[in-house]
Amino acid sequence: MSKFLSAVTLFLMSSPLFAALKEMDPNAPAETVDMIWVIVFGVIFIGSIVAFFIYLWYKDKNRKPEQ
Repeated sequence: MSKFLSAVTLFLMSSPLFAALKEMDPNAPAETVDMIWVIVFGVIFIGSIVAFFIYLWYKDKNRKPEQ
């Protein structure tokens, strides 16, 4: 039964990929975005990672000692 469920899951995950690849035109130009949005994404992404580690450090620093 587990083999069947894994096969069905793999099939359902791969079907949208096959449909997307079939509709792609190899001669169509790639869509691009402005560089500002790449920079905004990078700042938010790196900022969220840094904020997470600062949060972990703060929680560890302020942890009450166990008795």
